[in-house]
Amino acid sequence: MSETPPSGKPTYGAAMRVAQIIHWLHEHPIGLSLKDLTERLGIHERTLSRYLKEIRTNFLDHDGVPLVEVVRQGDSSRLRFRRRDVTMEGSAYELMSLYMALDFMTFLDGTFIHEGAQDVFDKILAAVHKTQGHQVSMVMKDFKKKFFHFTEAPKDYSSHNAALEKLVQALVHQKKIEIVYQSPRGPKKTHQLSPLTMLMYKRALYLVGRRDLDPDPDRPERKRDLTFAVERIAKVTLLDERFWYPEDYRPEERFQSSFGLISEKEPEKITLRFDKLVAQNVASRRWHHSQKNQFKRDGSLHVTLHIAVSFELKAWILSYGRFVKVLEPTVLIEDLREDLLANLAHYQSEEA
Repeated sequence: MSETPPSGKPTYGAAMRVAQIIHWLHEHPIGLSLKDLTERLGIHERTLSRYLKEIRTNFLDHDGVPLVEVVRQGDSSRLRFRRRDVTMEGSAYELMSLYMALDFMTFLDGTFIHEGAQDVFDKILAAVHKTQGHQVSMVMKDFKKKFFHFTEAPKDYSSHNAALEKLVQALVHQKKIEIVYQSPRGPKKTHQLSPLTMLMYKRALYLVGRRDLDPDPDRPERKRDLTFAVERIAKVTLLDERFWYPEDYRPEERFQSSFGLISEKEPEKITLRFDKLVAQNVASRRWHHSQKNQFKRDGSLHVTLHIAVSFELKAWILSYGRFVKVLEPTVLIEDLREDLLANLAHYQSEEA
C-alpha cells in the first residue's frame, strides 16, 4: 500500500500534470530543475514531491527501476530521465584518454555540460572496472597527479546554466532565439537570431548567430553573422519559429583570416622577426594556419602570417616585448609605436 495519505493521491488534474512533466522531460534531455517545474505548474514544492513519488513508483523499466531520477547540481536539484548503464569492454588506457579530454572541460565546471560529460565518464569507468578492475585501479592511481591540466584565467559559467540550457536546446532543435546582450562598450541590445555555433575559445564560450537582414544599400557593411560572449547574454528566449541550418556556413572559414575571434579588417601579409632566445618557443606552436617559419643564420626566426590586423594580434606581438620586431606592414608598425608610447606615458614620473 502506498504511504501517501488518501488526501494526497493524484486526482485527474494531478494526473494531467504528471503527464505534462513526462512530456517536458522528453523535450529536455538534460532535465528540468525542480524550481522550474513548480513555477511551470504553479504548485507548491510538497505537491511536486507527491507527483515525483508517483512517477518513480509507476514509471519503471523492465527491471523495475524508476525511469526518472533527481540529481543534485550545485545548490539546486534537477529531474531527468535516468541515464542508462553502460555495458562495454574497454581499455584502461582508452579511459585515460577520456579522462584527459574531460579535464580540458573543467572551465565548464558547475554547468550541465560538464555534469553530463562527468556522468558519461563515471558510467564508463564503472563498466570498465567490471571487466578490468585491477588494471583500471593500477592505471587510474594518482591520475590527477600524473596528468595535470593548468590553464590561465578560465571564465566561470556556473551561474549561467539557464542561458546555456536554452542556447543548447535552440542549437540542437534549430529554433530561433531572442537574446538581450550587454556589450562591453554600450547599452543592452536585443537581437533575434538563428543560432549557428557554440564556440569554445581560450576556455570561454561564444555564440555565433545569424540575423535575418534584408539588403540595405545604405549599410552594405552590416554583418549578418555576429559573435556573442555567453556570459554577456543577460536573457535568452526560445521562439516558436524553426530555421534551416545553412549548408554554406562553415565556422572554420569564419575565423580563418583572424588572429582570434574579432576581425574588422581585410587580411594582409604580416612579417615578424623573433629573437633567437624565443625563436624555438614561437616555432613550436601553430599560431595560425597561414603561418610560415624561416630560421635565419643568426638563430632568429622570421614568421609570416596572412591575417587581419586586430587587437588580439597586437596584444600577442607586444607580449614578446623586445624579443620581437614587426618588419611589415608599415601601418602595424605605426600602430604598435603609438600603443607603446601611450603605455610609456603611464609610467613616466610626474614633475613636482
